[in-house]
Amino acid sequence: MPTRSRDTRSRLIEATSELIWSGGFRASSVDEICRSADVHKGSFYHFFPSKMDLAIEALRANWQDTRDTVFGPIFSEKMKGMERLRAVVDAVDRLQRREFAARHVYLGCPFGNLGQEMANQDERLQSALDEVFAGHVDYFQRALEEAAEAGECEPGDLRNRARRILALMEGALLVAKVANQPDRFTEVMRAAPLLARADPEAPRSLSH
Repeated sequence: MPTRSRDTRSRLIEATSELIWSGGFRASSVDEICRSADVHKGSFYHFFPSKMDLAIEALRANWQDTRDTVFGPIFSEKMKGMERLRAVVDAVDRLQRREFAARHVYLGCPFGNLGQEMANQDERLQSALDEVFAGHVDYFQRALEEAAEAGECEPGDLRNRARRILALMEGALLVAKVANQPDRFTEVMRAAPLLARADPEAPRSLSH
């Protein structure tokens, strides 16, 4: 029984994660989610009081998976800060291209998708999304701190610089999703090193 219960809950979370990534969560009813997960509706309410509670749990599970498969491996390797940033961009690009090859649809960021769909509808969801994006910024800031220590980029407000890199990545994923063209992501993300190396407000020397 305990194993079956975990399996049922996991299937609901996995089905919801898929709907979030494909942009179909808001339009899907509880009945449709249950059919997708192959569970009874009563099981849904046994584990989750509402559809929003399931969305938040799926969001957190997706973020844990992202840490385990993308950020964790990259930040456990011995490499320079700027190299870490490039590795994250490359990992995201590979993931999106793999799904595009299978589906012929560019899915974009699951966190951004859910935020655009539903962030203003529930304070708990908005808070959970804020935590996820802050987690991204934490990783980017760590890479920038390593880069600054190695002389790869200028010191400065690295937290704010990390937020700009996240904003660029989210924008690049959205542009690629709207165009349904993976190359749009890589085109936009070419600006990432410029954002990483210096604060826009910092004075520039005219000497070379």
